[in-house]
Amino acid sequence: MALKEYPLLKACLAEFVAMTLFVWCGTGSALATNSWGSVTSGGDLLTIATAFGFTISLLAFSIGHISGGHINPAVSFGMLLLRIIDFTTFAAYCVAQFSGAILGSLLVWGSVSSLTADCDSYDDPMSIPVCASTAVKADGSYGPPFGLGVNSLSPRNKAANAFLIETIGTYLLVFVVIMSVLHKKSLTGNAAPIAIGWAVMMAHIVMIPYTGC
Repeated sequence: MALKEYPLLKACLAEFVAMTLFVWCGTGSALATNSWGSVTSGGDLLTIATAFGFTISLLAFSIGHISGGHINPAVSFGMLLLRIIDFTTFAAYCVAQFSGAILGSLLVWGSVSSLTADCDSYDDPMSIPVCASTAVKADGSYGPPFGLGVNSLSPRNKAANAFLIETIGTYLLVFVVIMSVLHKKSLTGNAAPIAIGWAVMMAHIVMIPYTGC
């Protein structure tokens, strides 16, 4: 079966692969800082935000000519509203993106699962950062290291605040995508993925301390 005879399948595969790599790189960077859930320095914050921004930029450059390089259901939804894609394509892209996110998370887990294997061997596991930052199950075993970087609401932030923050951050991304890629007077040309990557990076810098982004 030649993929060129099935352009939607080819595009969905591109979105699937890109989302898998995006989650592995972005979430992996959060775990690599060893301080997920309590970013304590500007260095940690910038490292994570840069990883997300640079990764989305690289992947948009890589698959933009195949699928448009959405790599985000919000971007796909924006394209649906603008009638750039139809509902069938939107639904297929979402399935591919969600599936890629799941696989990416599984790959992150597979990459770091051994980090908590020896927590029980320490006299004081809570003195070990990875053990102290990992949820303990009912049977006493440890869950995925650092919770696999799962997003969490800041204790001092309310849900309404978080909703507003997430809405603005998502709007920033979609706005930059539309204005840099689709607007006929855009000055970005083939450099649009750089602008998109910067938008993702800036959104993460602002949002990570409040919602995990």
